Amino acid sequence: MNMTIPPSESNNTKGFLSELFQGAEAGFVTMWLKLSKTESETYTFPVTDLEGAAAKHDELRVRGDVYVCRGLQEKAPAAGERGKEAGIIFVGGLFADIDTREGPHSTPAAELPADANEALKLIAEAKLPPPTLLVHTGGGCHPHWLYAHPAMILTPEERSAEKMLSRAIQKRLRDTFKAHGYVLDGTADLTRVCKAPGSLNHKTAPYLKSVTLIHQGGRYDRAELAEMLAPDLAMASRGVPGAGKGTVAEMIRAEATKAHLVSGKAKPDEFAPVLAGCAFIQHCDVVQEKLIEPWWYRMVGVVARTVNGRRWVHEMSKRHPDYTFEETETKIDQALEAATGPTWCSTVADGDATSPPFEGCARCPFRAAIRTPLALANQGRAMAAIQQGVVFVVKGRSYLHLASGEKLDPEEFGDSVKSKIGSAPHDALMKSPTMPKVMHRDYRAGVAQLVLPEPDGTFSVNLWQRGGVEPAAGDYQPILDFFARFLPDTCSREHVIQYLAHLIQHPGEKIEHGIIVTGGYGTGKSTLHRIVVTMIGAKNARKIEGVELGQEWTARLVDAKVLMIEEAHHGERLEVFEKTKTLLTEEFYYAHDKNVRRFRGRTPRGMFLASNDAAPMVLPRGDRRWFVCATPETPDTEEEKMVNRTFFKRLHDRLDQDDSLVAAFAEHLRTVSLEGFNAKGAPPMTKAKEVATEESRTPTAQVLAELIQAGAYPLHRDIVEVKEVVGALKASTWVTNLGRLNPRSVAKAMRDVGARQVNMDGDDHMELVIGGGKKVRPWAIRSVPHWRTASREDLKGEFLRPVGDAGPNVTTAFMDAQLKRKLEDEATARRDALFQRMIEEAASESCP
Repeated sequence: MNMTIPPSESNNTKGFLSELFQGAEAGFVTMWLKLSKTESETYTFPVTDLEGAAAKHDELRVRGDVYVCRGLQEKAPAAGERGKEAGIIFVGGLFADIDTREGPHSTPAAELPADANEALKLIAEAKLPPPTLLVHTGGGCHPHWLYAHPAMILTPEERSAEKMLSRAIQKRLRDTFKAHGYVLDGTADLTRVCKAPGSLNHKTAPYLKSVTLIHQGGRYDRAELAEMLAPDLAMASRGVPGAGKGTVAEMIRAEATKAHLVSGKAKPDEFAPVLAGCAFIQHCDVVQEKLIEPWWYRMVGVVARTVNGRRWVHEMSKRHPDYTFEETETKIDQALEAATGPTWCSTVADGDATSPPFEGCARCPFRAAIRTPLALANQGRAMAAIQQGVVFVVKGRSYLHLASGEKLDPEEFGDSVKSKIGSAPHDALMKSPTMPKVMHRDYRAGVAQLVLPEPDGTFSVNLWQRGGVEPAAGDYQPILDFFARFLPDTCSREHVIQYLAHLIQHPGEKIEHGIIVTGGYGTGKSTLHRIVVTMIGAKNARKIEGVELGQEWTARLVDAKVLMIEEAHHGERLEVFEKTKTLLTEEFYYAHDKNVRRFRGRTPRGMFLASNDAAPMVLPRGDRRWFVCATPETPDTEEEKMVNRTFFKRLHDRLDQDDSLVAAFAEHLRTVSLEGFNAKGAPPMTKAKEVATEESRTPTAQVLAELIQAGAYPLHRDIVEVKEVVGALKASTWVTNLGRLNPRSVAKAMRDVGARQVNMDGDDHMELVIGGGKKVRPWAIRSVPHWRTASREDLKGEFLRPVGDAGPNVTTAFMDAQLKRKLEDEATARRDALFQRMIEEAASESCP
């Protein structure tokens, strides 16, 4: 097994922690300082403050052995405690603790491998891949196999699965060690602590050994590791309770079910819960006088199996004009003799050659829990009625209220039903075998079923609901006239209409690029939103404000067919572009919502972003995820304003009358050819996109602007040198998005955000002596006019100002405001000129 020398930036505490907890979105790092056998201290830090954790670690290492828990706790443990395994919400990979003869151990040296090299050979012999990180502790080594896509642990089941995988890899290693006569300690628990590079091994006192990272390799797909460890995983999972297919327990249950159904009785002896919970039986009760014979027979098969069921069958059947007592009795006997057939939900939901399926079954939550309505008879009426209107989603631990679409936590929903089912309502619902429970939420546009089976045998709940208009033939010309006015560029107009047509013709297929519409006020962006919402329904077309893209709560970004982003403005962070890129390319996005745990949501099938800015977000050159089109500028003269107002008033009056205009447009979209439209590839380039790309900051400039705003070292000062700024960018969390960084490219980014060289000696960039013979070329990143006229002593004082010291050279807000207004005015002038040129050229150009 070849050793790969780790990069220097990873061979320190902060670099190690960043690798170990890469991908974590929440949680607390636990640090344990062991001073003696009886004395220890613990410290916790939010995972967002790895710099603070690393600093504390480096402070404590001289006092004793410092360890870091490899799993993150959901809540900060109490003082003096290291946290329990039940509180772990993130583990970045798999781990082992290998003692070697290099250090003092209670295990005899002959039962330990010689050193890290032999440990690596044993790992290879166990048919395990090289570890991502190998930390030499001075008395052994810690291999870490880190996941390529680590995810938060959301449920106890996920935590158990992670524990089983940890046990499996250690079993594999232990078997190999045992074959050589070696001992490997068990360290499979998720709260296991490990050594970080930069610490010291005090067990080797008086000669303390440094802990270092001696190997760094690639990360691994978790599923591939699980497949590799499958034989060991089966052993690690032994003892898990449950009777599988073919076991005696399963046979006993099957026989009991069959006897229960043939007996002609349901338990308990009530029909009320079945009626309260089953939409099909409710439908039969309401429309009995119009009920078709096949559905009536299936209703009989269920109702007759309850105590007094014959009576209720007759009562429900009497309203039908062809009812006779004798025929009904005959049908009851036939249904009971048919054993299980007429009672299965599938016989109604799927239909057959003699009868259509019942559409209400498609939206039945009980399909996640039962196969026959008779199962509902085993509980109270109130319980069945409550369960009919809700689904419990395991991942995220929340109730989905079907009527409103609200997501409620167990306590909230429990409070709403406590008066109906008694104390501890959540516990009562969870214990009920008929409670509809699914693993995930999902949003499957165009799929009627509420409960969807997943390949792994679990279920998900489909949040999509029918909405919007039913397409119908009619006059749709006014909407085409709107698009001709709204998007004068023919190519842009045709692409947007094809985009809408794809959403109608292929409702469940994702379009992997979005539409950005830029332009002036009052040109029709809100009208486009109105047409889309009317066409597919308010529950399926979600409007958000641009500022929401940068907020912590992201639940509104998922589980909608179309995302309509309004009022996005120039200067959005690079993080926003990356977030929209994920929403456009991935099928799922893990979202957060207030008072609801992190959950998996399906990304939109399409996205529209509207802005009055030519560059509403950072658009890197070569972007393949956004199609940009431009509306005309805001009307200037009174005559133009009058024409514009008249057009839109006429259109909105027509839209206000009814939905027939939109219904006709939707029918038209059904017939629009999608030839040349690529839902998975890059959209066509437009002049508007060239403008947006030119006007938007480069990723380097955008990250730099954010660092300046945050006052990150050394950008807390107004005076810096380029070399320092290069270092700050390389230390940022977005360094992987910035490409190659060098003084020339960073200097350009500094100019893009308004920084300027300080030139005091003619036109040359001045050289500032700051002491000890060191000379720097100063740049002003704030209050540029002020610093260009400042003295050398003032410049030197500002350059040497430490973090946290405001000093005498506080940034002048007035000067900053003046510079900001000047830059904004220049950007507006450039944008207006470019828009005008584009509109003039649009009429004479053909589509590429």
